[in-house]
Amino acid sequence: MRWIVPISFALLLPAIQGCFAAAAPLASPAVQGATSIAGTAGSVVPGYFSSQSQIELNDANIAMIEAQALLTKAQAEDLRAKRRRLSSERAATVGILRDAALARNDPALANLAIWVEAGGDPNYAMKYLLKEDAASGAKQ
Repeated sequence: MRWIVPISFALLLPAIQGCFAAAAPLASPAVQGATSIAGTAGSVVPGYFSSQSQIELNDANIAMIEAQALLTKAQAEDLRAKRRRLSSERAATVGILRDAALARNDPALANLAIWVEAGGDPNYAMKYLLKEDAASGAKQ
C-alpha cells in the first residue's frame, strides 16, 4: 500500500504538468503581459546592480585621483622648498669661498666658488674648504 501512492503520483505528474502547459496559451492577455514584464524585470535587475557597482567604482577612482593630486601637490611643494634651500646654501657657500679665496689669495678656492655657482655641490666645496683649513692649521 505504501508503494502504490508514490507510484500513482509519479504516473499522474506528467499528466498534471501537461494540463498546465496546455493552459498557458489560453491565459488572458493581462497574465501574459505580466509574465513578459516579470521576464524583463529579471533581466534589468542584474543590469541595475552592474550599474551601481560601476558607479561605486567610478566614485572610488575619483577619490583616488584626488588623493594622488594632493600627494603630487605636496611633493611639488617639498621639491620647491628643497630647491630654495639649496639655492640659499649655494649662495652662502659661494660667498664664503670667495671671501676665503681673497683672504688667502688662493685661485683654487676662487675656481671652486665659480664651480659651485655654476651648479656644483656646495657640501663638497665646504668640505674641501674645511679640509684645506685643517691642513693649513696643521702646517702652522
